[in-house]
Amino acid sequence: MQENEFPISICVPSFKKNDDVVYYQLIFIENNQRCTFSVDYRYSHLKLLHESLSTLKASLPKFPSTNWWRSTNTNEELIEERRIQLDYFFKNLFQCQGVCKSLIMKNFILKSQCLYLKKVEKQQRDILKKERKAQATPSLNKQKSKSQLTTPIFGPAEDPIEDPRERSRSWEFKLTQKKSQQVFERDSKQLNNLNFGGVPIFKGILLRFK
Repeated sequence: MQENEFPISICVPSFKKNDDVVYYQLIFIENNQRCTFSVDYRYSHLKLLHESLSTLKASLPKFPSTNWWRSTNTNEELIEERRIQLDYFFKNLFQCQGVCKSLIMKNFILKSQCLYLKKVEKQQRDILKKERKAQATPSLNKQKSKSQLTTPIFGPAEDPIEDPRERSRSWEFKLTQKKSQQVFERDSKQLNNLNFGGVPIFKGILLRFK
């Protein structure tokens, strides 16, 4: 590697527009091609970098100027023109020895790498969240279908038959009425069959002694 050669090169191959905001894609490539990552920056962020590098009193490449009389972000031709100028700026930036040795440039690269790693982590979290949601959905649907197949059991306070006439015609009421009648007949029979000292005591006599 030559003395003035920087281990990383930067290019600006494209841009993307989100409403009135434009982001320029910066691709960072190691000279050995082992590591490549990209970060999207607004023009205002890159202008701050240029202003910081200007304090080095080094001969910097031409940086695209700000258009005070017209809005660049509303015209795609102007955006593309600015992208070409930014690409030229970064491709020729590392020819300056003062820039290669500056902490300003090294910190910018490290910051860009951190932003890239955060973006990757966020994408991985979003993927995991979608996978967990997709796995949870079938189990919820299974529980819902099982609850729909379960026959509801009504308690005394939840009996759907409100009309006494309807209640008297219901199967449950008839069964209860039949059991009550059987109990009454059994008790009556037992009363009629009571005896005292071998002498039967009839129901009427028993009621007289009460």
